[in-house]
Amino acid sequence: MRQGHAEDVYKSFDRFVNEFLLSRNSILTVGHQNILNDTTINNCFEYFVKNFNGDQNSNFDAKIAQQFKDADLDTRLVFAHAEWLWAFAVDDISYKKKLHYTKRTTELSDDKLVKDIYPEGFGSAGQWHTNNKYYEITFSLLIIQFIKRKIEANEISELEEVKNWIENICIYLKQKNEVDGYELPDDLKDKLPKNKLALTNILTYASNPEYYERIASDNHKNQIIVSFNGLLNEQEKENLSADEKIYAIRQKLGEYTRPDFDFYEREYAKIWNYSLTEEGFSEIQGLQYKKAIILYGPPGTSKTHTAKHLAEALISHSYLSNKENVVKYFREKTDFITDRIHHLQLHPNYTYEDFIAGYQLKDGNTEKTKGTLFNICKAAAQDKEKLPHVLILDEINRIDLSRLFGEVFSALENRDEPIEVGVGELELTIPSNLYVIGTMNEIDFSLERIDFALRRRFLWFFYGYSKDILWEIITKKNDALETRLKMGDEIERYVKNVTALNGKISITPELGKQYQIGHTFFGEIVEIYKSYKEIGGYKNLQNQLYRNDGGATGILWNISIEPMLVSFLGNMELELRDEILEELKNIFFNK
Repeated sequence: MRQGHAEDVYKSFDRFVNEFLLSRNSILTVGHQNILNDTTINNCFEYFVKNFNGDQNSNFDAKIAQQFKDADLDTRLVFAHAEWLWAFAVDDISYKKKLHYTKRTTELSDDKLVKDIYPEGFGSAGQWHTNNKYYEITFSLLIIQFIKRKIEANEISELEEVKNWIENICIYLKQKNEVDGYELPDDLKDKLPKNKLALTNILTYASNPEYYERIASDNHKNQIIVSFNGLLNEQEKENLSADEKIYAIRQKLGEYTRPDFDFYEREYAKIWNYSLTEEGFSEIQGLQYKKAIILYGPPGTSKTHTAKHLAEALISHSYLSNKENVVKYFREKTDFITDRIHHLQLHPNYTYEDFIAGYQLKDGNTEKTKGTLFNICKAAAQDKEKLPHVLILDEINRIDLSRLFGEVFSALENRDEPIEVGVGELELTIPSNLYVIGTMNEIDFSLERIDFALRRRFLWFFYGYSKDILWEIITKKNDALETRLKMGDEIERYVKNVTALNGKISITPELGKQYQIGHTFFGEIVEIYKSYKEIGGYKNLQNQLYRNDGGATGILWNISIEPMLVSFLGNMELELRDEILEELKNIFFNK
């Protein structure tokens, strides 16, 4: 759906098609015309595709500098346009970074560059887009080459024709289906990348925003389809492609809400945008399959927050699978979530007697008493709508889970079958609509130490540090607290350094992956900066995070990060500990 805030994306893309593809002129620089020809595009394939340096440890800028060192300016400019096409539409690549790519490739001075051709972007493309940059840009080059040939053969001459072809090339790459009138030659099909590309979603949206959504992630599209599956009839479920299903969902949802809604608005996103897993088997699928999952990893990696979000999503999926409930939910704002989530914060003193059953002294008599799980099972079993109930067991690392569940563990696999508990003649039945989500800080209790019989009764999802989530945390806090942090160079430096710090922690023998520092700890930089500015009486700061007196990053290091690392390193010899700390500190403050 066309979005008002993305108008600069649509205009920039049209300019790319009209001026670069159709007229062969540069849109990135001043005064460079007729740059797109057989020689320049073939040179790009020679320098970038054929001679690509695939060393994962090499800096991409350094690779480009090396590969294009003998290239003429026109060839460099054509490649810069291919890279621009990869980056222009997303907002997780900053304006300065987009401009930097052009400057790096062309080696031209600022006065030769066009500054208004780099839109803010319509949304984030995530790590998949960045990690597969080589294949994404190769795809850009293939599109440029193919469209150029079509124009030269007088088969294309108008803006909309070019956009239609780009849309259908992307459709073929995603679905391997060809549309009548848009058949692709075999030599192009053979050259297309075999792996999934975020660019296919980006370019279909840029080419036809009235039909597609501003979504670059295939996983996000799949989550929308799963969450609103109840709106589709059996024929639509069976025969439509992912994009066609989302379009059908939009049409039907629009009848109940408003036609111009955005799937990323909170009212809609809270239903489908539940998973931190970008590809593959999601947590919701894990719950539906096994009915019991554990989110584990270092502290501060959003496990508790995600557990609640997953619980809400699971219940929502079931509720909204009924089309009548979709109408009811969006028109009446029905609360069908609250009473179906049961949250337990576990601690060492929480026992089998509290959870399952035990004996209590009442009026001088000893009575057998049902624990919390009995009440939760009763609520789930008596649910008139048979919707899921979710039990969240927070911080299972703080208790002996096998002892807490006792003989009831087998009931997790044998739902709706009564099992006799270890108190009197009480029987407990775990109903099929009760799901369990546990969270565990691996730093306190290694996964390898958990009994296999316990492990096999759950599916396990690792939650580590995520730079994408850190970006999201900082962005949301910056808006909510109105701190006016500039989301540019300093934030990019901060996220880059934090990511490098966790990378070093993961490979340090005295630490390891389980000692990564979670993104929520680093997200506190926003509150610290706000306090630093207010206490110091500053109205505006040129250097917001990194300052000679330490600034916000210095405070965060001193009060949070360093003490945490000292605790992690324990009682090791002081000289070695200080050596490790100094190395980690240098990474954190690296320029």
